[in-house]
Amino acid sequence: MNKKEINIQIADVFMELSELLAREDLTKSLANKEIKRLYREYLKLYVKISRMIPEYDEGRFKGRINCYFYALDLSLPNIFSESFTRITNFPLCTNIGEISGLKFFNYRFNEPTSSNLLDYVYSDLDTLKIKAYDSTITGSIKHNGYKIAIFMEDSKRHDYHFVRQNSDGSWSSKLGYEELIVKSDNPLNYLNDNIYNIQTYYEYVKTLELVKPSIKR
Repeated sequence: MNKKEINIQIADVFMELSELLAREDLTKSLANKEIKRLYREYLKLYVKISRMIPEYDEGRFKGRINCYFYALDLSLPNIFSESFTRITNFPLCTNIGEISGLKFFNYRFNEPTSSNLLDYVYSDLDTLKIKAYDSTITGSIKHNGYKIAIFMEDSKRHDYHFVRQNSDGSWSSKLGYEELIVKSDNPLNYLNDNIYNIQTYYEYVKTLELVKPSIKR
């Protein structure tokens, strides 16, 4: 399969989405299920033609994706986000586990561990056919991919954060769903440079080297 063939398949996904949105019997429940399904199909195709190694592109990502999708260099087209919000009154979620159809643990009722977090990450990567290799922050790239560093907050919220390495060797991360993208020489700087000026409890979890599926480009 080559890039042209994948783009045709992506066009088919958008066509199916348009047909779905035109249905008179489209309910919130059906939209929630089907738009998410089509978005997952889009992501599985998109990752095959996206950049093998992301570049630092400050300001390119607006408020639609979080640090996780930024680290994976994934896209959220307007037609998905706007139609989902318009029909369901909720934003289309880009949390861990959404790609593989899992529901991420609820902070109110569970106390997730770093192991739980990684299980969800590996499940998403497997769905996208992205290979993941254990790595280190300062170690060299061994599989022609790029690295992401994973952090988790050791508090009642159990929040997470992802930082990615760019093609120029720098590291950058997106702060939640905000527009701001922070660039640094080392992802551990995220633990030291707290732009929110409030106490955090993030701890370093793991570094992975990601290798996207190879196609004829």
